[in-house]
Amino acid sequence: MLLMAEQGYHATTLRQVAARAGVASGLPSHYFGSKDGLLLDVANGWRDRTRAALAALATPPGAEPATALALLVRSALLGLDTSPEEIEEGRAVSALLADPQARHVLRAAHADEESVDLLDSLAQALRDCHSPDPEGDRLLLLAGIRGGLSLAAEDTSFPLRDLEEVLLSRVLRTQAAAGDPLR
Repeated sequence: MLLMAEQGYHATTLRQVAARAGVASGLPSHYFGSKDGLLLDVANGWRDRTRAALAALATPPGAEPATALALLVRSALLGLDTSPEEIEEGRAVSALLADPQARHVLRAAHADEESVDLLDSLAQALRDCHSPDPEGDRLLLLAGIRGGLSLAAEDTSFPLRDLEEVLLSRVLRTQAAAGDPLR
């Protein structure tokens, strides 16, 4: 994933991926079938980790509605962990998602359709937070996330964590004005 982010999806070969990983040259083909298969596996992994984190959030009694919203925004921008490695991985995924050829592969595999439950979770989290305009806030978040990911793909110093805070504070402005915690 890091290699694809560094040199672009099209320019990366599975042989290069194997060399970077320090494994036999045929191993990526064996496990993923193709470079497209590897990309889909990465996308599915991110989606599954976000779903699992949301499911874990749903079980604690008294969980704040803003917590689910913050988790969705954080997982889209930074990954679920805030370690430097996870953030680097998140930036690599961002670069891949901004790459037109990688996006084409994901669209062809209907990866966006497989993420519809996460978009539904985002809409529900906004309703639970009593957003005065859930659809407008959803569009704001999606545009901010997509734009932030594109900027982060071009500039590794782009402040994704700051963007996360700004997006959440804008969307949760009514709760913040009332003195409710954002998380």
